Amino acid sequence: MENKIISILGDLVGIDSVSPTLANGPGEIEIAEYVRQYLQKLGLDAQIQTVAPGRANVVCIISGTNRNKSLLLNAHLDTVGVEEMPEPFDLKKKGDKLFGRGAYDMKGSAALMLLLAENLMKDRPPIDVCLTFVADEEDKSIGMAHLVDKWLPQISPLPMGAIFLEPTELQIGVGHKGFTWYEIEIIGKAAHGSRPAEGVDAILPLRAALDEIDNIQTELYNRPADPLLGHATVHSSLIEGGSELSVIPARSKLLWERRSLPGETQQDLSAELKRILAAVENHPGAHTVKGQELFVRLPYRVSDEAEILQRLQSASPQSKTVGLSFWADSALCAMVGIPAVLFGPVGHGAHAVDEWVSVKSLVQVFAVLKKMIFDFSYLTHDFFSVIQR
Repeated sequence: MENKIISILGDLVGIDSVSPTLANGPGEIEIAEYVRQYLQKLGLDAQIQTVAPGRANVVCIISGTNRNKSLLLNAHLDTVGVEEMPEPFDLKKKGDKLFGRGAYDMKGSAALMLLLAENLMKDRPPIDVCLTFVADEEDKSIGMAHLVDKWLPQISPLPMGAIFLEPTELQIGVGHKGFTWYEIEIIGKAAHGSRPAEGVDAILPLRAALDEIDNIQTELYNRPADPLLGHATVHSSLIEGGSELSVIPARSKLLWERRSLPGETQQDLSAELKRILAAVENHPGAHTVKGQELFVRLPYRVSDEAEILQRLQSASPQSKTVGLSFWADSALCAMVGIPAVLFGPVGHGAHAVDEWVSVKSLVQVFAVLKKMIFDFSYLTHDFFSVIQR
């Protein structure tokens, strides 16, 4: 089992699938073709979905004995960049640790999904199992968005639940924060530094924006913390402005990120944007202020009563339920009515130069998934009567 996972993971890590939008990489076309061919050799009707130039998903359905119920499993194929990583595409084993770009986040999970497919083709599962390998999770999630908009509506009935195999240290992720990106632009008037009365400084009013962001963060920390996710947060991210040392700056820009909790609304966050804009507009000077919301990903929390959660807890009773600090594609899946949880291997170094995944934990995730899938052979009411004892 371990050797097989290492072999598949070695192939996947060996394929450069660095995100082209984050680090000018090639995208997922080559690795998607590897996954498609692997699944097709097993006799599965695996399909590539081209979601943008150079960006690709792979999907297939393993037919079960009960075609009226299905489970969705997910891994993403893209990785972040490899700057300062020695031999990032060469999988190296040191004890239980497998090093390489994407080994932990999250080609290890993609490898065990391929191995699971091989097993399920030999021993037919009691329900359909939808295998989804998506593009662009590390940036704008266009792969999962395509899946939700174009592929899932064709499946009837919808999967009863989904497991996103993000690395969770063998814990069950039941929720995560959302995030929204904002931008404010200030237009002043350029003038030579020796004639300041002829210009309008576009950078100084940013002080008011930064002060208001700081005020909002203080307010967020003073609110009761979410028991799993802690506090909502806001931070300034990027500042730009000015043209040269001897010129009054005619333009400046500030970008910031707001991490939101389940229960917060976009209306709440829009009110904060208005506060920040008002603070800048009240700053002395004849400047012009423009503000906008750039990108939104909503927070998510699965219901404690969701069948997918209860079944995963039954298959892995030692796993704790946790909130996750990062956003995940699971939120998009939930938006179309599919309850989702996160469950994946142990490791370290997502987005870091020393990325590794534990091969033993990959085997454990594989065993939990297989047990959970075959537990569907019990009638639903019998299953729940067992787990409620």
